[in-house]
Amino acid sequence: MTTWFAVYTQPHKEVLASQHLRNQGFAVYLPQYQKLCRRAGKAPGIIAAPLFPRYLFAGVDTETQRWRSVNGTRGVIGLVMFGETPIPVPEAVIAEIRSREDETGYIRLNPPGFRRGQALRIVDGPMADTAAIFEEAVDGDRAILLISLLGRMVRTRMPLRQVEAA
Repeated sequence: MTTWFAVYTQPHKEVLASQHLRNQGFAVYLPQYQKLCRRAGKAPGIIAAPLFPRYLFAGVDTETQRWRSVNGTRGVIGLVMFGETPIPVPEAVIAEIRSREDETGYIRLNPPGFRRGQALRIVDGPMADTAAIFEEAVDGDRAILLISLLGRMVRTRMPLRQVEAA
């Protein structure tokens, strides 16, 4: 019977680790979402990003497979353990994450509920009580806002938890 375990990976090595775990015959689940990526000198684009950076899930048949071999896999630091025992992830948790996938296999993040051009108010941080205009959501938990600063509109990136509808 396959049991799911959380696997802690090296930084930015989730895909490498998942490939090597699959090559060893383990079931692998790496939940991903679509992330807007902006790099200096390059056009912005959408990339696949892990929902849980540095983690993935490995399905191990504890009757026929040796779970300790997961720890020696390229890209893997180790299974999430309690003492000497790996901690199983309930099947219901995996099912809940999978239920949030869209038709392309990516996890749907909750939309911010704001529409482009909507007036907002910053409620937290150094810009508290400043008026802003919603431009677009980024990464599911941040937004690009336009704020009036020194007589001109300036784009800024801010966590959605710091803004509310005006």
